[in-house]
Amino acid sequence: MTEPLPHLGVHSKEALLSVEAALVQAWCALENFHSDLVVVGGLSILYHTRNKTQPLYRPAATLDVDFGITLAADAGMAAPAAFALAMADFSEDEQGRISRTSDHGKLYLDFLTEHPPHVSGSRNVSELKTSIFPGINRALADPIEREVIGCDQYGEERTFRIPFCNYGPLLVLKLNAFANRESAKKAKDAYDILSLVHSCEDGAEAAVASFAKEKTAKNTGMESALVALEKDFTHTDSAGPILAQDFYYGSSVDNSVSMRMREDFVTIAQALINA
Repeated sequence: MTEPLPHLGVHSKEALLSVEAALVQAWCALENFHSDLVVVGGLSILYHTRNKTQPLYRPAATLDVDFGITLAADAGMAAPAAFALAMADFSEDEQGRISRTSDHGKLYLDFLTEHPPHVSGSRNVSELKTSIFPGINRALADPIEREVIGCDQYGEERTFRIPFCNYGPLLVLKLNAFANRESAKKAKDAYDILSLVHSCEDGAEAAVASFAKEKTAKNTGMESALVALEKDFTHTDSAGPILAQDFYYGSSVDNSVSMRMREDFVTIAQALINA
């Protein structure tokens, strides 16, 4: 059976509130690990674009919270991160994924780390099953702090300053995710790249400049990110623009209607390649 193509309107604003609550609860539980963590993935894109005035490509909601974590996160800690999350009512399934049940189903916490020279597989980090993903060290090195409002473990509403992956490292991670993914979620990866650059609250130029910085910062995911850009994003009929179009409009859209989006994506891809 073919996996159904995800669509921009699938996840509601109410579901997003549950994801943000899960982020805050996890952040509170992992208080002793804050210096070892950064938020990556779709939630980062949401926070980097949510304040853009009248964005043409609004951010897509997500039902996951992805953290980048240092390989030595539990060094010197009396209790591992997995124990801290368990005490905050997060549970681990048979595949080692951490989740919490909400009104919108299970909300997952996924952890990624970097372990050169390995580029895939998993490692046990602080008793968490953690996926190996090139580029995470750069995500950890230069984050952007964003304000997140939510209730702490005592039910008190607070404003937290949480580190989110910077634009350039996030684009590298998203391009690698797109290149390595076989599932229908590839379409959301493509749209996320477009949305991050075009709707970045600091402007598209800031996102492109941040990506350019990664080219000289020894980002281990950059080489494969550039290959993905050249292969899948440089023409209006390339896989990236087509999948982003289908995610935004639905797969039945007339291609002539979505040509502007695909042209915008090619312009962005060329800017990233030439930066």
